[in-house]
Amino acid sequence: MNAVDLSASEVRERLAAHAPRRMQIEGFRRAAVLVPLLQGPAGFGMLLTVRAQSLRSHAGQIAFPGGRLEVGEDDVEAALRETFEEVGIVVRPDQVVGRLSDHPSPAGYIATPVVAVLPWVTDITPDPDEVAEAFTVPLADLAAIRPTSRVGQLQQYRRRIYSYQWQDRDIWGFTGNVVRDLLVALYDADAPNEAKDPYES
Repeated sequence: MNAVDLSASEVRERLAAHAPRRMQIEGFRRAAVLVPLLQGPAGFGMLLTVRAQSLRSHAGQIAFPGGRLEVGEDDVEAALRETFEEVGIVVRPDQVVGRLSDHPSPAGYIATPVVAVLPWVTDITPDPDEVAEAFTVPLADLAAIRPTSRVGQLQQYRRRIYSYQWQDRDIWGFTGNVVRDLLVALYDADAPNEAKDPYES
């Protein structure tokens, strides 16, 4: 994909034109993740985390800040709360610029990705109980990668699972699929529908 320079308002406009998919799977609980886009002098960087090795699920994997919805929360409230708890970043609701398609997790959650545009953050304080490391990837670098993919099965859904190899990092699974959704929404809006949706029931 050709990553053109975008402003925060252009990101908002392109996400508004994007039609995210909503999912329901019986027995799955709701969750939300934040997709933080940090504005720097060289363009946007995407903030990602490495999950702590002590966690019961997806230990050591690359992820977005996020978690399950608490009682009374919506997806934005949950994503912002979890981001503060995991990496110490305060994100205001007015910095949220859109949502991406829901994705299921083998852990039994359906998560809604919430996208926010933030000034470049230098004061990141990961919670060591949840996050081993936080790092940023230039969005242009991700857009330049041709991802690999494979087909997996989750209940009645066959899903294509995308993987982005960036330096020595493998950004794959739920996170890879969310990265792909974002790149398609921002830079490849004319892609055929079947190329956008990695699920078949």
